[in-house]
Amino acid sequence: MVNASIGKEGRMVDRNVGEELLEERRRRRRAGDPRITPEGREILARLVDGDLVEEFQAALDAVSAADPLLGGGSSDDTDA
Repeated sequence: MVNASIGKEGRMVDRNVGEELLEERRRRRRAGDPRITPEGREILARLVDGDLVEEFQAALDAVSAADPLLGGGSSDDTDA
């Protein structure tokens, strides 16, 4: 199935359904994740760049130490 839509130059272009889905995905990605609320964005910013960085890193380190797969280790005991 081919749909016609307006391209960047303002002209009509033919696109198939797959191209339309890819373009919609790109538009949503550029717009940000709508599932994250403003409060959630604030918490994420604090975890990554703010006052919760050290606590978040300590939690990540603890999980990585407890689970070799998440920590980048090998699950195969024969690797040396």
